[in-house]
Amino acid sequence: MVLGDLPAAMAETVGRGAGYWPVIQFIKDWNNQPESRELMMAGGLPAGTDTVIAAKVAAVVHALCQRDGHPIPAWVHSARSPNDVALVPDVDLQSPYGQRLRQNAPGVCRYHRVWFSLVTLRST
Repeated sequence: MVLGDLPAAMAETVGRGAGYWPVIQFIKDWNNQPESRELMMAGGLPAGTDTVIAAKVAAVVHALCQRDGHPIPAWVHSARSPNDVALVPDVDLQSPYGQRLRQNAPGVCRYHRVWFSLVTLRST
């Protein structure tokens, strides 16, 4: 999975994993194919990418790069959600689960206002 393909794939609203499975696949590819990371990130996100989708992708990329010592692309720092959202669309951040998710999220989640579990970054 490459960054340029993520926004359109994440915009799908029907089916299991709608809205987030593509970024999970990106994480799996990142973890299993470290030699392909530059190609996966080449070109960044397409112009006009939805603000929330861009923030979701940026939060994941930021966390992965930080974890693995990979250079963080400049565009990542400008992608922030206007409100707090979960990476997985069905998660209610106000629920007890959502509160635990926020407490155990990577540090970059607060900056991007996109919340997910550290376990998500271990997807293989």
